[in-house]
Amino acid sequence: MYKENNDTVLMRKEGKVAVVTLNRPARYNAITEELKWGLLHIFTDIQNDDSIKAVVLTGNGKGFCAGADMADLQQSNSADPQAIRDNLIMVYGNIVRMIMRSDKPVIAAINGPVAGAGLGFALACDLRIMANHANMRYAFINIGLVPDNGSTWFLTRQVGYSKALEIIIEGEKIPAEECLRLGLTNKVCEADELMDKAMTWANKLANMPTVAIGATKRILNFAMNNDLYNTVTRESEEQMPLFSTHDHKEGVTAFVTKRKPNFIGK
Repeated sequence: MYKENNDTVLMRKEGKVAVVTLNRPARYNAITEELKWGLLHIFTDIQNDDSIKAVVLTGNGKGFCAGADMADLQQSNSADPQAIRDNLIMVYGNIVRMIMRSDKPVIAAINGPVAGAGLGFALACDLRIMANHANMRYAFINIGLVPDNGSTWFLTRQVGYSKALEIIIEGEKIPAEECLRLGLTNKVCEADELMDKAMTWANKLANMPTVAIGATKRILNFAMNNDLYNTVTRESEEQMPLFSTHDHKEGVTAFVTKRKPNFIGK
């Protein structure tokens, strides 16, 4: 469970942007129970904080996230299989769902290697920017496991079945530039520019009509699993409330009067 003195995940606010940092640098931010509960707690707080309009998720030190901490994994091998299953569904699963379903845009600033279950966290984010030396790795096969934390769902939708299978069963590192080519990241930059570029991007999004961004996220997630007719219906359902928002009215007024709009995320 979450502890008030949990320092495995940190959060700070910079204006309208929340910066969430995985904070186990000596272990490449490998995932422990404490880190998982810390993420759940922080993303719950972010979702309930109307002053936060965008989020950047990153790692402290040389890595973004090395996946599950192997010491924790060794201990879990002797645990009740049902408890392992429940943990994967109720804890890991809730974290990736919370990131993906957040009304706020979430950017992963991938500062170094990301592997294993850490890929679920990275790929659950809406957008990704990688340092040029960073890489992704589906390393589960190397310890006789299958991918978890939603990472198969995200990967197959990005690259298709055959490429996803190749990536998973070969277990090799995917360099940042290859991730860019495959669509696993949106941008690649020099390592020393990563956080500046991620924050610039996040601030840009935070000053856009974020209510419409949240609605767009919901539509796209719905569209991935539904047919055209149902998606058209869902689009109309999401669209109607937006006509009464401040940002829609402000956008129309700014367009007509030829000035820059002042969006407030309401």
